Amino acid sequence: MRGPGAERGVVFQKHALMPWLSVVENVEFGLRMRGVPREERRRRALVQLEAVGIARALASDPALLLMDEPLGALDALTRESVQTLILDLWAASRKSIFFITHSVEEALFLATTLVVMSPSPGRITHRFAAPFSRRYVATRDARAAKSDAEFIRMREEILSIVMAPA
Repeated sequence: MRGPGAERGVVFQKHALMPWLSVVENVEFGLRMRGVPREERRRRALVQLEAVGIARALASDPALLLMDEPLGALDALTRESVQTLILDLWAASRKSIFFITHSVEEALFLATTLVVMSPSPGRITHRFAAPFSRRYVATRDARAAKSDAEFIRMREEILSIVMAPA
């Protein structure tokens, strides 16, 4: 990457809507930047708005979706519901998603590859293959995935890395 580009979508931790645009215009924004004709932009935006609140990032059909702690402000029940929605969207779209979170359990549930970084300076210290997102997609049972003995073992291993004294 050498700078901003229409092939990447971003979902920020806080709402990043442009207040001078309508909701539909906010969703259409990425498509407009790509030069998609107005009628097609509107059709695609309305389809995405029916599906999910991250519609602006999804509507432009990016190859990579960056999600920077988008669930941080949600209550626990809503957060779990949106986690499964993200996995459903991932399974349907086959998009690459780079998801940033401080929640070890969330990372382990959503990841196919989980990357642990050190604090300052931020650098990759560990990588884990995580099968639980695919398991959820196959079974549609988030509770079973999160209560699986291997999930708990991996969560504790990752927590011991993250919580280790510096």
